[in-house]
Amino acid sequence: MLFVYDSGYLYRYVDKKELCFILKNGVVYSITNPRGTYWTTLLTDDSVIASNLLAIKKTELFRIGGFRLADVDPRHIKYTGIVKPSLGFPGGAIEILIDIPLPILTIYDLINKQLISSEMSEIFTAISKLKC
Repeated sequence: MLFVYDSGYLYRYVDKKELCFILKNGVVYSITNPRGTYWTTLLTDDSVIASNLLAIKKTELFRIGGFRLADVDPRHIKYTGIVKPSLGFPGGAIEILIDIPLPILTIYDLINKQLISSEMSEIFTAISKLKC
């Protein structure tokens, strides 16, 4: 079932390498961007739509998130805008740059259409399933 929604929640779409890094650290934050981590309010279970609207090219795609945007202190929101076209993708989703780590609430595998984890206690199970 195709699902696309601009929610009031924050999501990050990542590949397996980034997901394993996040699982091992227990929070979501960027180690390559000193300004913070990009998030989106786009909620979809379709990898093609996620790739198109977020202008990302990944063969494995996982959605992490479910953190309420309203619960983020506005002082930590460094940028809000629209994803620009890139890599042949149109972009168009909302993107938000946040300068603090956020917790992992859910992990969904967009390729295999399955929920991997929905609680912190399931993180160790997710690490072993993914062979991180």
